[in-house]
Amino acid sequence: MNKFNKFLLVLILVFIQLNSKAQQNDSLSSYLKMAATNNPGLHSMFLKYSASLEKITPAGSLPDPQLEFGYFLKPMELLSGKQIAEFKLMQMFPWFGSLPAAQEEASKMAASNFESFLAYRNELIFNVKSNYYILFKNKKEIDITENNLQLLKSMEQLILSKYQSNQGKGISNAKESSDDASKSSSPSSTMGSMGALSTSNPTNKSTSSNFSGSSMSSGSENQMINLFRIKMEINTMENSLTFLLDQFKTNQISFNRYLNQSPEHIIFIPDSLIEEEVPIKFTALIDSITNNPMVKMYQADSAAYNAKIMMSKKMSYPMVGIGLKYSLINKVDNSTNMMNGQDMLMPMVTASLPIHRKKYQSIIKEADLLRSAASYASVNATNDLRVSYQQSLQNLEDAQRRSILYSKQTLLAEGSLNILLASFSSNSSGLDEIILMEQQLLNYKFKKIEATTDKYASTANLLFLLGKQ
Repeated sequence: MNKFNKFLLVLILVFIQLNSKAQQNDSLSSYLKMAATNNPGLHSMFLKYSASLEKITPAGSLPDPQLEFGYFLKPMELLSGKQIAEFKLMQMFPWFGSLPAAQEEASKMAASNFESFLAYRNELIFNVKSNYYILFKNKKEIDITENNLQLLKSMEQLILSKYQSNQGKGISNAKESSDDASKSSSPSSTMGSMGALSTSNPTNKSTSSNFSGSSMSSGSENQMINLFRIKMEINTMENSLTFLLDQFKTNQISFNRYLNQSPEHIIFIPDSLIEEEVPIKFTALIDSITNNPMVKMYQADSAAYNAKIMMSKKMSYPMVGIGLKYSLINKVDNSTNMMNGQDMLMPMVTASLPIHRKKYQSIIKEADLLRSAASYASVNATNDLRVSYQQSLQNLEDAQRRSILYSKQTLLAEGSLNILLASFSSNSSGLDEIILMEQQLLNYKFKKIEATTDKYASTANLLFLLGKQ
């Protein structure tokens, strides 16, 4: 790679760094720079472009001159002496305009490879951004799940405390009932008869005790059911958390491949991201879709094939050669010829005869068909990009609406959950409503972070489609 190409690569990497919102206070910009520096696919595309640049100079150069040398094993007898060797030097010249046309074709093909490199670069930037947003979403879901799990465990402790408190009250009530029965000796006939019944009928005394125990177990039973219910929710939440952690690990491996680093390399994810902004309104950028490198690549291909048509037409004309022939002659004894032993120098002119016209006609037709194909491909790419642009714009607007909606829903659900928790703390009722509201709140939080990351990803996709990275 020559110094110019290295300098160009450095400029491109700097361009990536500056145009990827590198001023953000997050790690995304550093990962974009790392991907531009380390990604093997990007370096491969750049080297292909650099190789195509090297074709420009040879395409505009003359064919190598031809040098011929012949030596006579037995000198040839001539009137002027004995010829012992012969040299021929010939330079062929293509028809006028052939070399500039060939150089133009190579230049346009290099431009096409450069646009292909830019397209790969933009796709790499988009993939790094979108995968980073997936990791961000994944991390937020883990944080939300952990907070929700902590809430459930706090409720479990509250229910457990109430259960233990009810058990203590039940035992205390049973002891008080037994003491009252043994002390019942009032002069009142009614109290006396109750005391007699208590003391004379042990079966009734046992029944009274069982009733008291039944009353105690009824309150404890409700708390135990609540305890089991909340434990079930905790188990489900822990399973979800494990799944999210595994998912984060997989997404981290997927992200590291773009950076060409170890799959286990830890990716730093901040608590918040700064949303990217497009310099002007999206609706005014639809005309800039032709700036996408894919469209420009097909346009460069079309221009290259057009130059190839011109070159093929020029190559169908004769090539002219100019050269010299030098004969090495020795003297002949007893010769009176004035030219005896004098070497001979003969200018030469030659021309090719391109008589096989069908060959050149096929080459020209092939180039013309490829030019038309590239032109249609450019139009088709533009149409596809316009549709993708509109879909991404719709996705962005939908994500913005969903973000606002789920922010409101989250606030309302949090308020409802706080009221239900306060009621539950006082009278231990409404656990089903709490669990239902807690699940709904969790769902709203997940959908909110999903809408936020969808908004980031849609913005990145719009910039990618417009060729603005």
